[in-house]
Amino acid sequence: MKIKRAFLMVEPTKKAFDRAFRVLSRPSKKYAGTMILSFPDYKTLGKAISATRIELLNVIRTQRPKSIQHLAKLVRRDFKNVYTDVKFLQEFGLIDLEERGARRSSVPKTKFKEFVLAA
Repeated sequence: MKIKRAFLMVEPTKKAFDRAFRVLSRPSKKYAGTMILSFPDYKTLGKAISATRIELLNVIRTQRPKSIQHLAKLVRRDFKNVYTDVKFLQEFGLIDLEERGARRSSVPKTKFKEFVLAA
């Protein structure tokens, strides 16, 4: 099954583990096609998902850049900063990087059609 939605939520770590174990013990269709990322507080969520990173996710999804360099030009930002944000989003599992071409340029690809922020 392909995951179509990323659900980003703020909840205490204990509650996140309790929900995960509950879903593992009794699978349901409630979260089918959804990847859930839990953050312990709003400060951490704000560091992880900033306005510039949300913009990158949107541009990757809608404009499908051919490389990180192309993405940096689309958002009119410095390549180094865009590269850092792209690597961060990849570590969180929100995007994939595919290597293509003779120069092995990294092509950012979003994994999701929808991102949901919940408090």
